[in-house]
Amino acid sequence: MTNPNTLENWRPHSLVYFHCSLAILWLAAACSWGIALLIARYFHPESAVKPAILGVGLFAAVLWLSLRRCSTPELPAFRGLLLMTAYMTIGMGNFSLLFVIPAVAFAIVAITSIALVSLFLNDAA
Repeated sequence: MTNPNTLENWRPHSLVYFHCSLAILWLAAACSWGIALLIARYFHPESAVKPAILGVGLFAAVLWLSLRRCSTPELPAFRGLLLMTAYMTIGMGNFSLLFVIPAVAFAIVAITSIALVSLFLNDAA
């Protein structure tokens, strides 16, 4: 990537989108499952379905807001996730899913944490 326009012209493969979406879906499912377990433990198990669905919506909203907060004009956060996913899948075949999905999930949690912390810090710039 020596040319400055290379990143602008880069088009990820469809499997890169698939791997990144799979990690996002697994993280959303884990969020929904955790909320459903908490609701079922302290309230009636029948009432856990609606909060679990709400948990997926809440996860999507938090992810969208944190991706907006951590983006720059030169490199949007979602493109950064796609770049990380693409670099981790090079030359490994299907075995790369063992590394890509946890790494992207960790990156999403890190982006969300950075966005949350940056809400409470004063920006000196």
